[in-house]
Amino acid sequence: MSNGLSLMTRSIRDVRLSRTDTLMVAGADKGGLFKALADEALGAWVCKAAGKVRRLASVCVGSFALAHWGLLDGRRATSHWSVMDVMQKRFPAVAVDRTALYVQDGSIWTAGGVTTGIDMSLAMVEADCSRLVAGRVARALVMSTRRIGNQSQYSVQLRAQTGRYAQLVDWISANLDQPLTIATLAARMDESERSFCRRFAAEVGEPPGRFIETVRLGAARRALEGGAAAKVAARAAGFASAEQLSRSFRRRLDLSPMEYRRQHRDA
Repeated sequence: MSNGLSLMTRSIRDVRLSRTDTLMVAGADKGGLFKALADEALGAWVCKAAGKVRRLASVCVGSFALAHWGLLDGRRATSHWSVMDVMQKRFPAVAVDRTALYVQDGSIWTAGGVTTGIDMSLAMVEADCSRLVAGRVARALVMSTRRIGNQSQYSVQLRAQTGRYAQLVDWISANLDQPLTIATLAARMDESERSFCRRFAAEVGEPPGRFIETVRLGAARRALEGGAAAKVAARAAGFASAEQLSRSFRRRLDLSPMEYRRQHRDA
């Protein structure tokens, strides 16, 4: 392969644990997961491997298998957002993190759903090499930014992309240069301002004003990641001024726009 790695299929009997650095348990559909949980030989082998490899990891519901085999007892872990309740109920000894993209607890790493495995892998690259190398890998993967582990798997923006306000959310994203007042948004939905605020918050998970700020922050972050000055990023995202952008950054992200830009430019 172009990156120097080879991909092959092997039986666990052929894996030399003494030469294995990172062992990762992938997710599966319901049938595949239950088959793995019922495989006592597989469970015994992974438990043995856990004491020999430098790092044990899982992606998506692969953490169910680790929990089933007792490898997550007393540890923090995460899984796909859709199965959080089941996982916590079935494995009470596991401290299930319901928000993280991925969790590192000692030598064991768990990632949420699907693409969060990429975020976790980049974090491993950063831990093993450097932030600079991880940033270069992210750019090679055409990822706009490297998401840190404590970001939510199921953000309000993802939630807003479906449901009754999906078209309005698309319109908001395309018109960040507009005032975007409650009156304007309610009128577009043919609702009273009071009903709109109540229904939008219930549907999306944030009041309209905070959601608009969230979208504006996302646009500003993308501009800053591209090297834009705070004033330019503020204008691109529809903030009234660089000062307003800075206040929003401090309140929501606990750092300044320039600190954010520096972190991502250094990567």
